[in-house]
Formats: sequence, C-alpha cells, structure tokens
Amino acid sequence: MEEIYEANAPTEFPTPKGQPTLEQNPAADEKITLPVKETVSRWKKEILDKIQFLKENFDQANRDREGLSREMDLLKAELDASKEQAKILETKLAETLETFNNLLDEVSRAL
Repeated sequence: MEEIYEANAPTEFPTPKGQPTLEQNPAADEKITLPVKETVSRWKKEILDKIQFLKENFDQANRDREGLSREMDLLKAELDASKEQAKILETKLAETLETFNNLLDEVSRAL
C-alpha cells in the first residue's frame, strides 16, 4: 500500500491560502474571445428579441382580455334585460290565464 501511495503522491501540497495560477496565452485568448463575444452578442440579441415578442404577445393578450371583458359585460346586461322581460311576460301570462279562467267560469254559469 505504501508503494502505491509513494508512486502516486503529489510532490508538494498547495498552501491553504494560496491561489492557483492560470497560465495565460494571449494568442489563445484572442482565438477564444472573438467567437465568445460573437456568441454572447448573438444570444443577447435573441434574448432581447424573445423578450420583445413575449411583451407584444402579453400586450395583445391584455387587449383581447379587455375586449372580451367588455363583450361579457354587454352580454350580461342583455341577459339581465331578458330576465326582466321574461318576468314581465310571465306576469302577463298569469293575468291572461286568470282572465281566461274567469271567462270560462262565466260561460259555464251562463249555460
């Protein structure tokens, strides 16, 4: 076991407060930076386009909702008016039936 450890053990241990050092290659940075900048700007444009698209859809949905709400209010008002008209017609029907029954009684008495 000691032989395996001796063969694989690191030669020096990092200090606890030490920071790793990165080797920087300026030529590699330029090769990487350009495509990264292009990708970031393309993604930024796509994200902004999607945000704009979603905002327009949200605004359109709000306008549609307001229109439907107004239409629903009109239909509700018509329904209420129809209910009132139905009550009036029911009252007239009851009066007509009462008159008809009274006439039948008078006819049966007359016979």
